[in-house]
Amino acid sequence: MALLEVQSITAGYGDTEILRDVSMEVRAGEIVSIIGPNGAGKSTLMKTVFGLLHPRRGKVVFDGEDVSALPPYRIVERGMCYVPQVANVFTELSVSENLEMGAFLAKKGDIEARKERIYDYFPRLRERRHQRAGKMSGGERQMVAMGSALMLDPKLVLMDEPSAGLSPKMVGVIFEQIRQINDSGPAILIVEQNAQLSLRMSDRGYVLASGENRFEGTGQELLSDPEVARLYLGG
Repeated sequence: MALLEVQSITAGYGDTEILRDVSMEVRAGEIVSIIGPNGAGKSTLMKTVFGLLHPRRGKVVFDGEDVSALPPYRIVERGMCYVPQVANVFTELSVSENLEMGAFLAKKGDIEARKERIYDYFPRLRERRHQRAGKMSGGERQMVAMGSALMLDPKLVLMDEPSAGLSPKMVGVIFEQIRQINDSGPAILIVEQNAQLSLRMSDRGYVLASGENRFEGTGQELLSDPEVARLYLGG
């Protein structure tokens, strides 16, 4: 059984439909990428999965439960977390305080041990644990956002454009850490502008175009598909 099932959802804002009859799934332990052109509905799909939007038709099933009508905090309680593209850290709080905010459902006595685990993932955050997040580089803030999301030991992590605005060197660092996070247990659903890099790392991928499913397959199948390469990978 899939950990996440998106079943023929239609969703949007106001009178505008962004997604139309979109389906996808993520199995336990997988990395799954969603790629497509700007305006394809990728971020809208992530927000609908996480409960920030509710589907007009279809449903979202997480770990065997229909979560389509649940608010985000209820979905977090069930083991899903979300790292948005922007506004993903508390800029006035320190690294340590940001991680504590991410652990809002954890027992107080567990928080320090959880932080130490995050520092093992991101040694740079241990070095800067007392620094305000707003004074950090874009790559470091992305580490803080990812670390905060991992504080609750999620089953599934949603990541929206984790490489946006980062230097090529930092993109490589972030993607290596995403792989390490996945190796430790949680499945990852990622929307990413760097489609080739994301698909190379992914077990499977989906291509959205104009709010609809266009292609799906393993990461390697999509990378090798000449039409996908021509239309979406710059090949």
